[in-house]
Amino acid sequence: MRWLIPILATVALVAAGCGSEGTTEPRPQTVIGTLQTETTVTKGDPAAGKAVFDAQGCGSCHTFEPAGSTGNVGPNLSDALKGKDAAFIQQSIVDPNAEIASGFQPNIMPQTYGSSLSPKEIADLVAFLQTK
Repeated sequence: MRWLIPILATVALVAAGCGSEGTTEPRPQTVIGTLQTETTVTKGDPAAGKAVFDAQGCGSCHTFEPAGSTGNVGPNLSDALKGKDAAFIQQSIVDPNAEIASGFQPNIMPQTYGSSLSPKEIADLVAFLQTK
């Protein structure tokens, strides 16, 4: 059977000096890999994203300078999102417990944005959150 994506494979390394001194016997080595998925992020409209930010009440929990919001229930997004790419921001919206900001507890942010917002609304919100 041919494995397309091996998760755990045993490989024999055959090279001079791999075994004990003076032997050419292969020495097995366990290699563990992870299946990585790629997140596709659609380009959004920051102005429409501000409307989503406002409509969803994000500013009541988050400080974000471009929105003029000063909430303090969740992380200050002006600081927490510095240097973060669109994929990270999108994941933080649709799966907020994937990475919890230091000093905050899981399950504070609603877990439903991935299903209650359309893909366009999420893309727009991500675009807005990338404005600094």
